[in-house]
Amino acid sequence: MSKRKTHTIKDIALCFGERTGYFVTPRQIRVRGNWLFYKPDDLEDYEIAEKKCIDCYFAPDAQYDSGVLSMEAYTGVKLKESPFVKDNNETVAKSLKKLDKSYKEFLEDIGRDGLSDSGLDNLNLLIRQGVK
Repeated sequence: MSKRKTHTIKDIALCFGERTGYFVTPRQIRVRGNWLFYKPDDLEDYEIAEKKCIDCYFAPDAQYDSGVLSMEAYTGVKLKESPFVKDNNETVAKSLKKLDKSYKEFLEDIGRDGLSDSGLDNLNLLIRQGVK
């Protein structure tokens, strides 16, 4: 019987940084649901308030196999919709639901024949999770 390998947030930050080319510290990332949220340090005040400045990476196994992390953000969310805001669980849950639905629709629009093996795996995972 194999044990699930658990990575710390420090491990995930290092792996994520290696894949993106960014210098990433653990305080710049949050992992929730299927998603890794990345907050760059160099954001201006107006970006934090107005723009979707928190990058969202589909990373369903980031908690225990950070080797799957994507190098490209799928989309972004506003800071107030992210897990970087304290006591924000209800809003983050809504963000996660929207992200999952949007990403599933994106993969379906490409079509099974146009997806790579990892894209097919992602689509099948979202279907198994019951994402509508």
